[in-house]
Amino acid sequence: MAQSTRLRRFLVTTPFLDLVLRLYRERLTARGRYLLWVATALAFLGVDTGRSQVFLLFAIAAAAFLPALAYLAAPAPRARLECDMPTRAAALTPLAVAARVTSLSGRPLHDLRLLFPRPKRDAARIAVHPPEIFLEPAKDGSAGATVRFEALRRGRYVVRGPALRRTDPLRLVAGRAVTLPDETLLAYPRFFTMEEFTVPVGRRYQPGGIPLSSNLGESIEFVGTREYRAGDPIKNIHWRSWARRGEPVVREHQEEYFCRIAIILDTFVPRRGGPAAERTFEAAVSVVASIADFFSRSEYIVDILAAGPDLYEVSSGRSLAYLENILDVLACLEPCPDPPFRTIGPALFDRLAQTTTVVAVLQDWDDDREAFLRNVHSLGTAVRSVIVHEGATARPWGAAEALGEVSLMTPAQVESAIEDDKARIGRG
Repeated sequence: MAQSTRLRRFLVTTPFLDLVLRLYRERLTARGRYLLWVATALAFLGVDTGRSQVFLLFAIAAAAFLPALAYLAAPAPRARLECDMPTRAAALTPLAVAARVTSLSGRPLHDLRLLFPRPKRDAARIAVHPPEIFLEPAKDGSAGATVRFEALRRGRYVVRGPALRRTDPLRLVAGRAVTLPDETLLAYPRFFTMEEFTVPVGRRYQPGGIPLSSNLGESIEFVGTREYRAGDPIKNIHWRSWARRGEPVVREHQEEYFCRIAIILDTFVPRRGGPAAERTFEAAVSVVASIADFFSRSEYIVDILAAGPDLYEVSSGRSLAYLENILDVLACLEPCPDPPFRTIGPALFDRLAQTTTVVAVLQDWDDDREAFLRNVHSLGTAVRSVIVHEGATARPWGAAEALGEVSLMTPAQVESAIEDDKARIGRG
């Protein structure tokens, strides 16, 4: 299987072969590709014309196919193509995409083929059904079609725009195209709705956090006025009181403390982890998305921190960012082949020292992960851990409850929760 994957990558990355494959997929219809392979097989079988008459069948197939090749140079149809390509979608959730064709001349255009080409990378992870459609125009020259898009895995994909071409009467070969620009599709991780997720919370002063708390609805509180002192900001002057008293007066505020929660994702996946390790990682990403969805309905400030070679960070809170921003990051997140908790620097701990609570979503429990959480706990930050793992962990995690509440979920339980939530929404 690895050899076939390498061969496929070689074919795609070689410019000439890539051009040939594109011509084969985009200029030949499904019927045309079938006839090409039939003609090729008949050509081999009918090489010895003295022993069989198979060459006659080859001649018939070639007679139907070769004239159609002239349509490779056919001009693009005089039509306007409109299609709202998706830019965001949930993995394994089909999307209906509508396309509409309008004739620029007002007359019906016949033998039109609408094709949705494969993405430029990871083509096997995007399913389009049907990939090609032959349009039947109405009397006013317009035509429409609907296809189903489905991302089979979360990620970032460059989806090539649909192409409208004219075909020969037998619908074997297509000409030049009217195309739409490529679009970037972000496939979000699947997640489930949490009705309850308990974390130890409190309030901690945030340096420079006054404007931030104002954005979140916890603005500094007005407590009164006092006389002006040298150095007071002009913006704090209370003009009405100044006019009433005849001397400068400034507003006095009380700084408010608020709760900040950091969700840390363990991104470590061994280089030879195999499908089981990848499944666990995807389940952990889904758990992070589910927790972020839960907190997005609250007043907390939430930071998403992905522990890996690069520290991904995004903050969420009312008027600060939306759940979509978090899902955008999680859609593009890749696993880390090296244990990240060994290389986490003091900058992260300085960041976590201003955090009220850390929710750690781990894929296992071992010395490195436990030492990391102990360091976080020593900062005075509350800890809540979720372990996503199949089977026994590297070390028993029962003693970890001294660091805070710990729960264990298997990848199967995460997938079951997602399916149950999907069924519940479908019934609703």
